[in-house]
Amino acid sequence: LTDVTGVQTCALPISLFCACLLADSWNILVYMAADNNLAQNAVQDFNSMESVELPPGVRVYLQTDLPAENALSGGRRWRLGHDQTEQIVSTQLANLGAINSGDYNTLRSFIAWGKNQYPAERQMLVIWSHGDSWYKDLKTKYICTDDSAQEVMSVSSGHLKAALAGHTGFDILLMDACSMQTIEVLTETLGFADYVIGSQDLVPVKGFPYDEILPLFDQPLHLILEQIPELYTN
Repeated sequence: LTDVTGVQTCALPISLFCACLLADSWNILVYMAADNNLAQNAVQDFNSMESVELPPGVRVYLQTDLPAENALSGGRRWRLGHDQTEQIVSTQLANLGAINSGDYNTLRSFIAWGKNQYPAERQMLVIWSHGDSWYKDLKTKYICTDDSAQEVMSVSSGHLKAALAGHTGFDILLMDACSMQTIEVLTETLGFADYVIGSQDLVPVKGFPYDEILPLFDQPLHLILEQIPELYTN
């Protein structure tokens, strides 16, 4: 192993090494704040994830929040399953009832739950929703709109930073929301993840191509990081 100074160091302690062997290789957490006009797109993205036969050691856990008129309304937690139909067949782990996905405490709770309940050698968080940024107007600068609660998670007021605070060890933060790849947003997320993937401008309503992204996670990290932006821009 090589530390940050470039000095060769000894092997990891046996207890830590054993813990890594028992953990999954990747834990991917997906926060889908879709209690808004993106609800149908969220369901379609969820379905596209289910179409993937995940590589060994890769687990995906989702928290969805959909409007009251949707069959899967309210907040729910899932472990992603594999299926080729147009129905959601993943294992539902919890029905949270009505939640406010525009409240940073809701995101913070989901991150803590996923990280503590399902440890892994590597971690990725996906934040899926509407987003806005500094150059668009003077008021909003938000992510994660919740129409039922009439609330958004402010980036400029520090809500996103508060949601991520105290959580470390994430390899990737993927922002599946418009205009989140700006220096102002990156300043708010500093220290949470080693790499941030997002768009400096609009994101299509169908979101990132998860059916193409999830199969990548049997590769080294640097190859995953090279391919996700290319798949998105294509």
